[in-house]
Amino acid sequence: MENITEFKNFVRQRFAIIRNSNNISARKLSIEMGQGTEYINQIENGRKMPSLEGLYNFCDYFKISLSEFFDTSQMYPIQYKEIIGELNKLDLDELEHITKNIRLINRSKK
Repeated sequence: MENITEFKNFVRQRFAIIRNSNNISARKLSIEMGQGTEYINQIENGRKMPSLEGLYNFCDYFKISLSEFFDTSQMYPIQYKEIIGELNKLDLDELEHITKNIRLINRSKK
């Protein structure tokens, strides 16, 4: 991110992606985080930026770290974390099978 505008856009979009990928409304999330009903909406619409505490609480709510929030290589950090947890339970043969399936899926997208 080269400037403050890009940073703000990233935070705004990241909030929306994470929230939407977990099927929770902005209003419900705001309330569950102990904020006013429009808190998340204001962030996602660019009218407000979260404080450091607000960002921490958002990440804590979804059980992701701040580094996972800012990791641009992971579009859906919660889902990646869940998949990694499941992959850690597999043996080498099972991992190789999963890898082959992922490659097939990615080839079919081209």
